[in-house]
Amino acid sequence: MRSRFKIVFIGLCMLSVIPFFYLSGEEKIDSQLWEKALKIHREAIVIDTHCDTPMVMLDRGLDIGRKSDKNDLDLIRMKEGGLDAVFFAAFVSNDLDQKKPAKKALEMIDEIYRQVEKYPGLAKMAFSPQDIRDIHGQGKRAILLGIENGGPLEGSLRLLRDFYRLGVRYITLTHNDNNDICDSSGAKTPEWNGVSPFGKEVVKEMNRLGMLIDVSHISDRAFRDVLEISGAPVFASHSNVRSICDVGRNLTDDMIRALAKKGGVIQVTFCAFFVDQEYKNKADANEKTIEPEMNIIKEKYKDNTEAYWNETIALWKKAAPPAPQIEKLIDHIDHVVKLVGVDYVGLGSDYDGAGSYPVGLENVSGFPLITYHLLKRGYSQEDIKKILGGNFLRVFEKVIRASDSNR
Repeated sequence: MRSRFKIVFIGLCMLSVIPFFYLSGEEKIDSQLWEKALKIHREAIVIDTHCDTPMVMLDRGLDIGRKSDKNDLDLIRMKEGGLDAVFFAAFVSNDLDQKKPAKKALEMIDEIYRQVEKYPGLAKMAFSPQDIRDIHGQGKRAILLGIENGGPLEGSLRLLRDFYRLGVRYITLTHNDNNDICDSSGAKTPEWNGVSPFGKEVVKEMNRLGMLIDVSHISDRAFRDVLEISGAPVFASHSNVRSICDVGRNLTDDMIRALAKKGGVIQVTFCAFFVDQEYKNKADANEKTIEPEMNIIKEKYKDNTEAYWNETIALWKKAAPPAPQIEKLIDHIDHVVKLVGVDYVGLGSDYDGAGSYPVGLENVSGFPLITYHLLKRGYSQEDIKKILGGNFLRVFEKVIRASDSNR
């Protein structure tokens, strides 16, 4: 990723006063507003509902208990950025849907448990809204589990229940291609014209278990099917506003209205490709120019996952256009608030899965900048706390209550 300016945050959330410094070439931070932002940020329960860090932990040897400059998130920088709870998404590509995807997901889940247990003074596994609150009160980071792509269910509701028993609290129904649950927003043609017969059973069983249904990545028709089938609110763990950035993975205004009517929440992603239309257009063009080099890297390191990712990321960063300013991300939050109200938007960064982010949000330590810019836009302390995590907690609780009524 390339950015014009970088900010280093050291002990960010433990400081009471930050002097003026440049966020970009055009803007200075107002120290009084920054101090107020840090106070709000410390008091809030800040939640990120989608990080792909488990992939880096398992495939590239990341130790989350040590500060690293090779990825976007670790427990040390979580504390610096005042991020209290994170959903680690066990991402399994659709390419593995017929190649033991459950094994891949289970290995990532094991690695998450192994590393969290290694650092009991820094973090603790969480499985409910109350767990998040309790762990926040202990000054530790709450780690929750999600699965990105329902392929690891392998067509079995029994495996769905087993993943719930292991602590998985949401599933993104598919990723960039269709699977046996539903169609994807990234697929060239639909397979089910929405949700499959098995997918309908998955939605109902997730409702019964009290598992959050994630509609990021699914097709527009599948989105409508899920809202019709589900007896509980659903959420988008990492999606933005399509009318601002025209990407199929982002939600249309009608979809956002329907999500809010169902009581759900859209968690805006920091991924530059889904934030800013100009960035997306330039990135699309650049991607075509580096495609031959990408293919060479893929073939060269087909048996060396770590080397493949290192080379791929380095090439992508070299070719990526300048990152958008953070205001572009706040525009998505503003749009949702003006469209349906402040109760239906939150944060889902997609750290360790996106590659490029708005200036200042290059890694998890930059989270307080969101609070600062919300204050700058005139948001109240109460509303900021809702956006930072309160709205998601409400949805999580509603999903559990709906489950209790079905048992």
